[in-house]
Amino acid sequence: MDIHKIAKLIEIVSKSDVSEINLKQGEEELKITREKAVVQAVSTVIPAPVAAPVVAAAPAPVAAPAAPAAPAAEAAVDASKLMKSPMVGTFYRSASPTASPFVEVGASVKEGDTLCIIEAMKMMNQIQADRAGVIKKILVENGSAVEFDQPLFEFE
Repeated sequence: MDIHKIAKLIEIVSKSDVSEINLKQGEEELKITREKAVVQAVSTVIPAPVAAPVVAAAPAPVAAPAAPAAPAAEAAVDASKLMKSPMVGTFYRSASPTASPFVEVGASVKEGDTLCIIEAMKMMNQIQADRAGVIKKILVENGSAVEFDQPLFEFE
């Protein structure tokens, strides 16, 4: 299934009164549900049955002492200054391991400039800036897994 089509279906469900869509294509199945303005996408491939090894449960860890509260300035990031991931996948800052990153902190970008690549289902998807501005922070490490709607960049 094409990741762009999946993203479009998620957008349609989030903007409509439809609460659930189920699609099946070969052995791939896609179920998109919406509950209280939350959109979930689940894609599964049904594998052949395999015997699972039995693992003994580990003892519960001892609770760690409470960490001091983070400063309010760090916690109060304006959501309108964040660019979020449009899909689940692996985040890459450059087109190849030897290439220079698309953007650095402090870089001025225009709407439509390529900021990164997210690999999803073995497809490389160029992620473009949804606004013009200056990159204040890059919030994801190169090669890290990202979730749908996870903040990637903070703009000034």
